[in-house]
Amino acid sequence: MKWTPFELLVGTKMRNTEDIRIKDRLLEEMAKELQEQREFLRNDAKKNIETIQSENRKTYNKRRKRAPMYKEGDLVAIQRTQFGTGLKLRPKF
Repeated sequence: MKWTPFELLVGTKMRNTEDIRIKDRLLEEMAKELQEQREFLRNDAKKNIETIQSENRKTYNKRRKRAPMYKEGDLVAIQRTQFGTGLKLRPKF
């Protein structure tokens, strides 16, 4: 015999409590493995981001000039880009 009477009557294998327990156990294990894989991928991505940021920081700082240090009483020139009041909102034409 290749089939059980239940399979012949219903068309599928009969589920019993052990099958449900095994299925639940497998789902728990799969969820745990998925969580571990997520943790690994997140840590790996975090390391990659840190290395890329450090490389970007190095290349940026190579060509960067230091900001001038002013002391109280030094003469400085201020460049005004807008002359008059409220020119920001005034129509250009």
